[in-house]
Amino acid sequence: MLCAIQPAINRGRQYAFPVVWAAVFATGVGLSEPLPSFDAAPFLSFAPIGKAQASSPDEVTLASMDAEPQALTFLPPPANEPDDIHRLIIDPSMGHGRFAAPSNALRRQVQLRAVSPRTADELAGFFRDVSFTLLTDIRQGEAVPAIKVDRVPADLGNKDGFERKQLFITAILPVVLEVNQRVMVDREQLLALRDKIAIDPYAMSPIERIWLEDLADRYETTPDRMDELVRRVDIVPPSMAIAQGGVESGWGTSFAARTGNALYGQMKAGSAMPLPFPNVGESTEAYITNLNTHPAYAGFRTARAQARERGEDLEGYRLIGTLLRYSERGLGYVQFVRQIMRENDLHDFDRAKLPEPASFEAQAPTSSAAADRRR
Repeated sequence: MLCAIQPAINRGRQYAFPVVWAAVFATGVGLSEPLPSFDAAPFLSFAPIGKAQASSPDEVTLASMDAEPQALTFLPPPANEPDDIHRLIIDPSMGHGRFAAPSNALRRQVQLRAVSPRTADELAGFFRDVSFTLLTDIRQGEAVPAIKVDRVPADLGNKDGFERKQLFITAILPVVLEVNQRVMVDREQLLALRDKIAIDPYAMSPIERIWLEDLADRYETTPDRMDELVRRVDIVPPSMAIAQGGVESGWGTSFAARTGNALYGQMKAGSAMPLPFPNVGESTEAYITNLNTHPAYAGFRTARAQARERGEDLEGYRLIGTLLRYSERGLGYVQFVRQIMRENDLHDFDRAKLPEPASFEAQAPTSSAAADRRR
């Protein structure tokens, strides 16, 4: 049997390959042909709502629709759903891992240009470039130029006492104002949120709740303690910061100030060593945060809040009296700091302000001027 069909198999092999290709070609032609058109109109019925049409049991009845676009109604979101529930949480600054205040507050802040003077003369040159050489102008209400020092020059101690103090005050004042402006942005937003939920406890949006929790965490309290949080989120008078910085760092000449930007006497936990900082700005921010959070300074925060309630300006000379635990010297320390304030008329700087955001850029020193100082 096998011998009988063997010749037929051999002949079929000659035509197998052409037959397969013919089949593939035919399939391709078939697929390239368009499908027959299908008219769905007979199966769709646009009838006014409320008019039922009889149909036989065998007919498929589709839900009636109104073909006119103006008849379509879009349901609004539930009244209790916040508008920004699906909004992304984006912080343009994200400094120190913080959420920004959920508003346009960031645009109201003045951005200061950082400079890193290597010598006291170079520091004085930066100030001359922005006409920031006479503190008398600042005392009389002129805006403080938007320039901040990253570090204290190592040779600041070579200057005589008066010039050294003037350079130190001129360098630290803008830094203190910059930290205070960030605190005030948070405080203004916090007060607005407090007033909002006082009217409607359920009016806080998800993004506001996240911001509030982050703020409370930074100030070492809880979101439900709103009054305590308001007491903590507030500024430190510049006169107080400058005086304490001058006392603790020897007007910027101490070893801790020159090598670790430690101006305010902060110590490492469990150690007698000064706590170093990357720059003067972070040192100042840590100092203000310490006063705003540490249990030892609760009296300072209470006195500051009482001054706010009375509508008074915050005065460093008065508030420094609450920091009896800042130094082991206690009352003697407070009296000495007050003496520094009086001798240098530091109370004038409690009213100091940064320039308006639209005009501060023109006051920054140019790169060519900085290059000239390095030659």
